[in-house]
Amino acid sequence: MKLIANDTDLRGMDCHMHSMFSPDSSQTPEQLVAAVRKRGLRGFIITDHVDVGHWQGCKQINFDEYFRVWNKVRADNPDLTVYIGLEVGFDARYVAETHALIKDLPLEYVINSVHYWQHEGDAFLSGAAGAYTEYLQAIAASLDAPYPFSAVGHIGFLERYAPPPRDKFVMRYDLYKPILDEIIAKTLARGARLEENTNGGGEMRLPRADFLRAYKKAGGTRPVLASDAHASDAIGQYFDTAEKFLDEIF
Repeated sequence: MKLIANDTDLRGMDCHMHSMFSPDSSQTPEQLVAAVRKRGLRGFIITDHVDVGHWQGCKQINFDEYFRVWNKVRADNPDLTVYIGLEVGFDARYVAETHALIKDLPLEYVINSVHYWQHEGDAFLSGAAGAYTEYLQAIAASLDAPYPFSAVGHIGFLERYAPPPRDKFVMRYDLYKPILDEIIAKTLARGARLEENTNGGGEMRLPRADFLRAYKKAGGTRPVLASDAHASDAIGQYFDTAEKFLDEIF
């Protein structure tokens, strides 16, 4: 694979979205392109899911078809900037299989995401501290993955699934500083970007401001914007407010 340079200009683009090639989306390429145009974006990165060991009942992506379809989309829409990528879910139990699956693909962008870890199904039964510590340890481990990646996906993902009241379960930087600082250091060492993921809705943008300030202080650059859209109406969601949010930090 030959990933785009980590200083490639991705402003005005949605850098995380899913299509019918993901098990949890039915969005067609035509719907996706129409929504990108409606939002006034200058392009997008398609990042369909690869989560080895999960969604076992679902068919694996036919990568020949995947690259055929998205290269045709790019050729048919020369005014849009289109990159072809994947969102690669990290699970320490399947890292070798994941590496073998993607290492020879002509990918231009890879999101390293953590969706599954040891106790994700009942994460908050032991309280917020245990849940977030285990989740963040999984992210730190993912940053040692043997395959290259462009961005670290939705840090704070577990917050989306916290029980009410939501303000009791905020993953504050000061509470998890050592492991979050490790994540920052590893991200910078890998030359990867962060994404600012707007899928939490409204005021829940992930990562949160306190973490981003620490990331900037350590030498991090402005994150890319990522809707994590699984349906056309979510493409570019909350980007205006997210841009203003990032302007205050970067």
